[in-house]
Amino acid sequence: MSVTRFPLTLRVTVSGANPDEIRENARAQAHDFFGPDAELDVISAEAELLAEPGTRYRATVAFRRVA
Repeated sequence: MSVTRFPLTLRVTVSGANPDEIRENARAQAHDFFGPDAELDVISAEAELLAEPGTRYRATVAFRRVA
């Protein structure tokens, strides 16, 4: 039996200087994958401070398309 439709979770890793920049970068990648008009749920999001000059943050965000 072949299942052609099932939910997908997309995890993206992005960096940014602040939470708004991280959200925008993550949302842009999710819309590239699911489509520009897709309604998305955030399943999880975790950020960490990078030990690099410039005080930036890296976040991994998991998205799922709303059914």
